[in-house]
Amino acid sequence: MNFDAGIIKLPSFIKIFRKPGPRVLILEGGGMRGIFITGLLQSFSDRDYFPWKLIIGSSAGALTGAAYAAGQIHLARDAFFTKLLGGDFIKLKNILNKEKHVLDLDWMVDTIVYGDEPFNFIRLKKKFRFLITATECPDKGAPRTIYLDSKMDDIATSLKASSAIPYMYRGFVRYKNYHLLDGGLLDPIPYKKALDLGFKEPEILVAVTRKKGYRKKEESFWVKFLYESYYKKPNYRFLVRALESRYKKYNEMLDELESKHPKIHIIYPPDEFRVERLTRDEKKLLEGFEMGVQAGKEYLLKYVLRSGKMKNS
Repeated sequence: MNFDAGIIKLPSFIKIFRKPGPRVLILEGGGMRGIFITGLLQSFSDRDYFPWKLIIGSSAGALTGAAYAAGQIHLARDAFFTKLLGGDFIKLKNILNKEKHVLDLDWMVDTIVYGDEPFNFIRLKKKFRFLITATECPDKGAPRTIYLDSKMDDIATSLKASSAIPYMYRGFVRYKNYHLLDGGLLDPIPYKKALDLGFKEPEILVAVTRKKGYRKKEESFWVKFLYESYYKKPNYRFLVRALESRYKKYNEMLDELESKHPKIHIIYPPDEFRVERLTRDEKKLLEGFEMGVQAGKEYLLKYVLRSGKMKNS
């Protein structure tokens, strides 16, 4: 496979000239749509572009971002084109079986995070700060977002929790005193966390996995039925309410990001991007990866490489 396809060609020996700019990277999730962000980060990694003081990732964005932060973006890239395409991870035959996972996150952790080449946990814990979103679902009360810290929390469990899509993952990921689910449920694009930490708009780069102008639609009757039948205990009523209204929260978040924070940089997939959450079509994934690579090159040319401000390694 040609993992570095694209119109714009930047020689791999070019190093990025360091200059003021984004210092926080925000990565949206989206299951297999994360292939776009993988291509983007592959492009950054190939050109030694790593100006970040902080990365915050949700779901698939957390997994891919962790590989990039560890200096191992190839692990995420290769996983999308090999391990995640097989039947060991996405098990659609279990969609109506409430006892078995549709997404086998234990397999994902064992095979990708702790695989033949494990993630560089030393770098993630000691040399860099990475925040991973997850949704805490208490027995009583409304769900809330928590931000698991690579320096203090178990990274593998955090990545698993952030990817535990409700209903697709049965039950909850238990960690400390938490009952955790998908980080994208309440904070799919966690740019507000960066603002809360004191970073300014021009210091933030957001990478999303939906084309510009996309807005979520209300869940169908059947999806709501699945949620309500699975999370039918009275103490889950707040979770069900959050699941059924998350389209509103997502759309409000995007509206605010695009209209009220004009100095935050945003990278979108192009309109031709065809990958969905559970896509397993290798051709579509390769296209999506190449679109991410291209988006990375275009970003570097537009915002980083200025009038010959580059240096030869």
